Amino acid sequence: MVYLIIILFLLVCGGLATLTIFNVTTQVHLSALSWQSPDLPIGIWLLMAFFLGALLLYLISVAEAASDRRELKRLRVRIADLEKQQDASDAKGSDVPSIPMQSNPTIPRPALRPSGPLMPMPGAPQPGAGVSRHQDLPPQQLRQ
Repeated sequence: MVYLIIILFLLVCGGLATLTIFNVTTQVHLSALSWQSPDLPIGIWLLMAFFLGALLLYLISVAEAASDRRELKRLRVRIADLEKQQDASDAKGSDVPSIPMQSNPTIPRPALRPSGPLMPMPGAPQPGAGVSRHQDLPPQQLRQ
């Protein structure tokens, strides 16, 4: 997975570098309402857009990581409180017997039965056709 991300990143960077090199000579300016940008090559505008998008993605992921970190801290505190409660109830000697937890509980599955007649495999002996195992063996193996 990491190699796929690296290859994708290199392809995008290579394409962006190619666009930048081929569009260095064309000067453009951007206009937004009454503001006008200075004249810059299209390739520079493409590079700035790419890096601005990468920066925004990084900032959003940092904010999400901080949120996840706070949630993990809250859950660890909750686990510690529940463990303290369990230890306190065990120390009191509660009347409720504890049932050991199964690490891998088994769930009974229904038996699979064919819904219709089975198709025989070509060349295979039919069940109940009266063919014995000895008839299938060559004479050399029967003697052994």
